[in-house]
Amino acid sequence: MTDNDRLDYDKTTELLRTLLDVRFKLLAFVPTISGAAVAFVGHGAKPAQLLSVGVLGLVATLGVLFYEVRNSQLYEYALRRAAELERRLGLGLFAERPGLSVRPFGIAAAGHHRGIALVYGAALGGWAYLVAWGGLRELGVGNPRGAGALIGIFLGLLILAELLRLDVRPKEATPERASAAPTH
Repeated sequence: MTDNDRLDYDKTTELLRTLLDVRFKLLAFVPTISGAAVAFVGHGAKPAQLLSVGVLGLVATLGVLFYEVRNSQLYEYALRRAAELERRLGLGLFAERPGLSVRPFGIAAAGHHRGIALVYGAALGGWAYLVAWGGLRELGVGNPRGAGALIGIFLGLLILAELLRLDVRPKEATPERASAAPTH
């Protein structure tokens, strides 16, 4: 154990707290804004309004999602770094994290990556709904709201599947590779 290890550990855990704080704020903000926009914009809006608000929200949420994906990579790196430093320092908070053993509804193991995928899939699906609804309405397609909803659902599910595929945790830590692997 060296003073450098202790300093490194302090800085690493500070980074973890910062990344987790940013994630928490984004996960509170993104669905709130997306849900409110979908709920309020549709009432009496013209196709151009649906399109403009929808495109703006879709692009902004994609930007936040890209930021979140990168932060997830940094978070996973910092977790591994903190666990290694703890081994050197004789500590155990990060090195002894529990595995992905909780399975809500008996479906899939609970993990931050799945929660993030659900939130961003729903938010982007909502924005896509507004865009599709406005575009289809402008084109005079019959039942543009219903068709827009189907497009939004499809895109939301596609985003969900892609984010689950992109799971940034190291391969040795995925439940398929090691059932008792640690998670965040």
